[in-house]
Amino acid sequence: MSRHMNAELLAGVLFMVIGAAFLIDSFQLPFGTLRRIGPAGFPTMVASGLIVMGIIVLVQSFKSTASREALHFDLQKLGVIVLSIIVFGITVRGAGLLVSVALCSLTAALASRPFRPLPMAIYGLFLGIVCGLGFVAGLGMPVAIIGPWFGV
Repeated sequence: MSRHMNAELLAGVLFMVIGAAFLIDSFQLPFGTLRRIGPAGFPTMVASGLIVMGIIVLVQSFKSTASREALHFDLQKLGVIVLSIIVFGITVRGAGLLVSVALCSLTAALASRPFRPLPMAIYGLFLGIVCGLGFVAGLGMPVAIIGPWFGV
């Protein structure tokens, strides 16, 4: 085995660490019963799934014949991704969920080459609609789909 980590190995470890952190944090909440699941039920299931997925990715990384060259991080692209999260946080209350998700995905798309604004705008709007249906309509979150900046 090579001295260098490959991306799959790092991803598997990262999934397991994040899953373990959320699993440990969910122990502070009441789980409830299987008939009436409590507030810890969903985070526990998602964290457990993330840990299992991390184990699968980790095992696959050892079986992989992909190159095991040193990992390279492009700090400019990482900065664009962080900027997209900041754009979402700044705009979600004023512009609403639909517009914020679309702007977030468009900003994140600046990190990809070639940058294709039209497909990413369509993808962002579709993702915003799905988020609006899931979080606002489905879960009842108090977030405006179209915010007050647009007079709605």
